[in-house]
Amino acid sequence: LIAVVLTVGRIIEALDDPVIGWWSDRTQSRWGRRIPFVLFSTPFYALFFAFLWFTPWGDAHAMNAVYVFVVLELFFLANTLSGGPYESLLPEIARSHRDRMSVVAWQFYFGILGAVLGLVLTGLMKDAFDFKVMGVVVAGFGLTFRYVGLAGIWRVAPRVTQTAQIGLKTAFRHTLGNSQFLYFIPTFVLFQVSVGIVIGWMPFMVAEVLEERNGGSVTSLLTGVALVAMVISVFVLLRLSNSRGKRWVYSACLLGTAVYMPLLFFLGFIPGVPKLAQAIVMAFLAGVPMAGVNLLPKAITADITDYDELRTGLRREGMFYATQNLFEKIGSSLSPLLLALVLLLGETTEDNLGLRLAGPLAGVIAFFGFWLFRGYRLPSTVTRETVQAAGLDVDTSPRSG
Repeated sequence: LIAVVLTVGRIIEALDDPVIGWWSDRTQSRWGRRIPFVLFSTPFYALFFAFLWFTPWGDAHAMNAVYVFVVLELFFLANTLSGGPYESLLPEIARSHRDRMSVVAWQFYFGILGAVLGLVLTGLMKDAFDFKVMGVVVAGFGLTFRYVGLAGIWRVAPRVTQTAQIGLKTAFRHTLGNSQFLYFIPTFVLFQVSVGIVIGWMPFMVAEVLEERNGGSVTSLLTGVALVAMVISVFVLLRLSNSRGKRWVYSACLLGTAVYMPLLFFLGFIPGVPKLAQAIVMAFLAGVPMAGVNLLPKAITADITDYDELRTGLRREGMFYATQNLFEKIGSSLSPLLLALVLLLGETTEDNLGLRLAGPLAGVIAFFGFWLFRGYRLPSTVTRETVQAAGLDVDTSPRSG
């Protein structure tokens, strides 16, 4: 029942992203377009997260499902109201390629730190106290650090950017009419699906192929190894993006994923090498291309918004990031489904064909992303001159509708 509630909740929640992105693009205030959303929505974002853990009808009751669904939707809404406009500030506060890559790199590192702390501290707090205390403490962290981030950009966030006064349908149509966005967004979704399949596959692999008794601990170990690889890889990817450009690095990550993931077919079946050692090596190698999908998309979308401004004369960062989030959330729902289908071919130690085919399936999906991305041609620094040199159209589109 809770699984259904969570799935339906995520599907409904995905639909509010474009509306909120469009709303923030057209908002006028003395603090600019984005800051009011972050400032006033963040307390509700923390509050509803804490409320999730205070189910009022005991441990198991049908009314708890209703309560969780309502509070979850309110939490998702507040999260989008706070996080969407906050994310949309990137193109406005970081105008150059190097500045954008620096910002997304710091976001990545603090995101990894937050994930590690969350995985460690939530378990400790739950064991020492209970879920209610854990929820309140985590909500406090979320509120505090979102406001710390807001304080950091308070003085540099623009206050006088021209608002995009166009209708919602027109805004959505123009967003999907941006050729470079259309070349990018399917690749991002396919990359997410590919990585999601492997993440979901890992516990099955640990239990049935590695045959480890402490499956949770081993899964955590392999996840940690992949995170270490991602942290190390960001240094390399950052340098490569400055020398070769974001397009080249992102394409290389897609291709690397497409080439590497099929090799997971052989995990646990290499003779003479301990199975756990095989898994550790492969987890580390998987972290390298996974770093690309976490580092580059936000900066690429920022470049696309610059290109859109050349074509339309409007800054519509909110709509582009919101549409990206919409398709990401819809696409992420495909990973469990595809994994479940392939595991029907065998998910046990004796019958493991499905487990072995999960990696090749992820690789094929990533390759389609690489193939589609070939049409993306935006340079890392978007100006009228560089865009025209790349052979792209900069004709002005209608400003209203």
